Order: sequence, then structure tokens, then C-alpha cells
Amino acid sequence: MKKLLLMLAAVATLFTACTEECNHDFIEVDYNKDLVGTWTCLTADYAEALVIKADGSVVSTGVENGEYWDGVKGNIKTVNNKMTLTFEDDHNFEGRFEMICGEAFTIFDENGKHLTYRYCANDLADEIVGMWVCNDSKVDAQNDMMIETFDANGKTSLTGFLPMGDNTEYVVKDETDYKVVGDLMFLAVPADKVGGDKPMYIAERLIYTPNATAHGDIMTFTNYSSDSNELLRESWLRIRESLDLTGKKYDYIKTFVTNVKGLDKDVEFMGYTFNFAKMDGVKLDKMLKTILFNVEFPDTNTIKYSCHYNNEPMSMDAPIVVDGNKMTVKMSEKNAAYKDIDLYTFQDADCSQMHMYMPTYAFINFFGNMQATIMSQMGNLDLTDAAAVKAVFDSIDEAVETINVSFVMEKAAK
Repeated sequence: MKKLLLMLAAVATLFTACTEECNHDFIEVDYNKDLVGTWTCLTADYAEALVIKADGSVVSTGVENGEYWDGVKGNIKTVNNKMTLTFEDDHNFEGRFEMICGEAFTIFDENGKHLTYRYCANDLADEIVGMWVCNDSKVDAQNDMMIETFDANGKTSLTGFLPMGDNTEYVVKDETDYKVVGDLMFLAVPADKVGGDKPMYIAERLIYTPNATAHGDIMTFTNYSSDSNELLRESWLRIRESLDLTGKKYDYIKTFVTNVKGLDKDVEFMGYTFNFAKMDGVKLDKMLKTILFNVEFPDTNTIKYSCHYNNEPMSMDAPIVVDGNKMTVKMSEKNAAYKDIDLYTFQDADCSQMHMYMPTYAFINFFGNMQATIMSQMGNLDLTDAAAVKAVFDSIDEAVETINVSFVMEKAAK
């Protein structure tokens, strides 16, 4: 009995202590200081960057289903696990939120739907400015090379192969608008690319890794595919915005070919047989490797092509005119029989790689010049015979309807 009484007394004491302890005023949690900074959210159909200040003001930039808003002002209030967001455009929110300080917070509406925002310690608006080459593309664009330049004024231009659904388009300095807030980039896809009367906006999360490879900085773009909501990643390498040519020599390493159309017949070209109706770039790549194709720049105004044909070394130099990344090879000044070539040329940060892009007309002129040169050096063509030289170019022009080619060259070992 004594034991029972002692137990009851202990329980009573515990209950009294708990009552006294739990009878104090509720202490509210203030998250205002923890929310100061930039927070970004990215989902398949919604993306938003919130910039929150210590006074409770907030600025929202985002995109939902292709519709974009920029710099919408508002205010944020939190009381314990409740958050209220009010904006000047009346797109407001009130609901529950959960937070891991310094990392992320999630907001929940009355239906249980939620969005998670990640904290951005660094704003990448300055880091993205410059010129980048696609280093590791999406699966459906793995053979398509792209160069993109981001200016500080919010303009970006693309040169290379632009995948648009089932089609691939070659563009040269195709310009549009962009904005970076935190680690989110908002990019306008021009109206003519989406078949509408206004641009469609997409959002991509950026991951910046300085000196990620021996070739320099890497910027990774992450977004969701429009058809399967699959999370996709693209890796871009920072490259030079101006060419550094003097004394550089590059060996050919690979070719990217797209948008090929032509005659469905075999065409003899430099000792190889091509069919431009079925061409995938493999045979062209094999040919350029076999002939040990390379280029060098004795000075800023000269390019020199070299190769081996029938085990004989052959080379030719020509004057060049450089305008930014556009290089015009003035073959006509070398010999009136030749044609000038426009190349869009890019180097990585330490000049260890060079990318050379050719649209259809440049490909025809480039290979027409090569064919004519080899035939001349083999004694099979008189370069003063205008009709015979024209026939060489015409044979390639007739075989090729469209083709876009990029060569990747690597700095030759000394």
C-alpha cells in the first residue's frame, strides 16, 4: 500500500510540474532574419526567384507555363509556420511553410500543393557574362555544337545548331533576351521559333564551377524537357571572346555534321565516296583523320592548311580577315580560281582547342578549294582554266543541298 501511495504522489507531483511548466506564454519564432537573401524555385512548369530584404520587402521574377514576369515588388510576413506574400500584381500567397535555415524553405497552400525554394549564396549574373561552347549537350542534341555569348546588357546570341523539337536549325548570332537572378536564368525563346506572336520564356538553373577542367570554367544548365518533364543537364565551357591566332597550330580531332540533304548518289571527293543524302559525318571524319588535316596561323593575317594525300604532304596558305569570331579566308586573293570562305571560329580560354563552323555555302567553298588544290598539285587541274575550276565547285554544289559542319581542332604538340 505504501508503494502505491508513493507512486500516486509521484504522478501527482509530475502532473503539477508539467501544468506549471506548460502554463507559460507561447514564444513565437521569428524567421525574418533567416529569410533575407535570394531564394530560387525550379519545377517543370514553374520557376521563381525571390529577393528578400531585411525590411520585409521582396522582389519576384519568374515564369509559369512560358509566361514571364520581371521585378514584381511585394512584402513578406511570417508568424511561426505561417507565411503571407503580397504583391503589387495581386498574385498573393498565404499558407504554411517549413524552413531549414540557410538551405531551403517550402510553402504549402490549403490544398497541400507545395513549392521548395533553395537559398543562393552567390548571384551568377556576372559569372555567366562571356562566351561559352556546349561541352556536353542533351541526349537529343548530342551531335549539335553550339556557341552562346551572354552580354552584360541582358542580350545573348547563339551560333551553331539550335534543336527545336523534331527540327534542327543552324543559326549565326541569333539574338534574344535573358536575365539571371541568383542561380536562375530566364531566357526568351523568340516568337518565330515557337510559332506564336510573342516570345516563350524558359528557366534554367545554373551551376558554375571555375577552373573545372584543364580547358577552363564550366557552367551547367539544368531545366525540364517540355514533353516528358525530364530533368536535363547541359555543360558549357567558357571560351575566348576574341581570337588569339599568331603562332598557333591545331590538329583535327572530330567533326559535327547536321541538317544534311543532297543528291542520293555517290560523289567522288578527295579520293573518298560520299552520298549527301545519307551522310552522317562518319566518313568525313575518317577522311580528315586519314589525311592528317591541320591548320596553323603564322601571323594574325594568315592561315595555312596542311594535309597528306597519297602519302605526299600538301599545304596552302591564304590571307584572312578577322571580325570578332568571324574569319574570312580570302582565297580569291591567293588565286582568282578559288572562293572566299566565311568561318565562325572560337577558342577556349587557354587556346588549346579551336572550333570552326561552316554553313552550307562555306562548306562548298572550303571543300571546293581543297579539291581544286589537290587536283592541281597532282597535275590533274589547270587553275588558269576557269571552266575546269568552275566544274569542280559545281560538282560539290550540285551534290549538296544543305549541310552544317563544325570542326574541332586541338593544339598541336610542339
